[in-house]
Amino acid sequence: MQKTTGAIRVTFFLTGAALTACAQPNPNTPAGRSEIAGQKCEVCMVENPGDYWACHAICVQRVEDEQSYLKALGR
Repeated sequence: MQKTTGAIRVTFFLTGAALTACAQPNPNTPAGRSEIAGQKCEVCMVENPGDYWACHAICVQRVEDEQSYLKALGR
């Protein structure tokens, strides 16, 4: 019984690990790069609240991103 329970736990753990790995954004696609850049922007904004220039280069990689960045800062 103990071996069966251990095997089931290992199976669930490996399945969860595989699903987590597959859920990560693919950095080789434009959508994946955009999602990764968005995650970096969020982390920077949390670490530097209200500091416009600290995260500007990370969050504003395209002209269209400027309005979203200002809105997130509350400006």
